[in-house]
Amino acid sequence: MVLLAVAGPACRHEGPPYILARAVVDRHCVGCHSERPTVPAFPIAAGGLALDTVQLMQRYATRIKVRVVQQRDMPLLNKSDMTDDERGLLGAWVDAGAIGPGL
Repeated sequence: MVLLAVAGPACRHEGPPYILARAVVDRHCVGCHSERPTVPAFPIAAGGLALDTVQLMQRYATRIKVRVVQQRDMPLLNKSDMTDDERGLLGAWVDAGAIGPGL
């Protein structure tokens, strides 16, 4: 007897949990990319991009991956010292479907 696995909606790649992706975004991104930025140079969300909620992180997941992981031009001049491991974590979270909390 041969058993075949069929990929479907119930089969998804396991990636890092949202809580870890959220921690990286909170540490390195929301200072500039927030409805209320804390970096004085940005009185409003830099580039009009806010990442305050899971929904916003999911909406901009592809953009996060491109700028943070592929182009590596965010954070700006890497002023917050984002590590390669943190970049990899965000990329893996996006690749796994940018799943929110509790799923």
